[in-house]
Amino acid sequence: MPLPDDDALTKRMKKLRLREEDLQEDFIRGSGPGGQKVNKTSSTVVLRHIPTGVEIRCQRERSQVMNRHWARVELCDRLESILNEAKLAVQNERE
Repeated sequence: MPLPDDDALTKRMKKLRLREEDLQEDFIRGSGPGGQKVNKTSSTVVLRHIPTGVEIRCQRERSQVMNRHWARVELCDRLESILNEAKLAVQNERE
């Protein structure tokens, strides 16, 4: 399976001012469907953004590398959503 575009993710993280130093990353054993491979390897990624406390768990793929990537994508999605909600709340307050 080819790796997703890391350059696009890096640019997106930079735009959100998301730094690797602000992330805490843990690897745990997966659960659910997938058989022995998922249950015996620590491929599930738990990613925490320390400044905001946002936590992402990613078990999308069997590969730890892919799960690390998808966890960061999901974190960007979540932080963008939080920022958009905050902007909307400020805008609604003005009106």
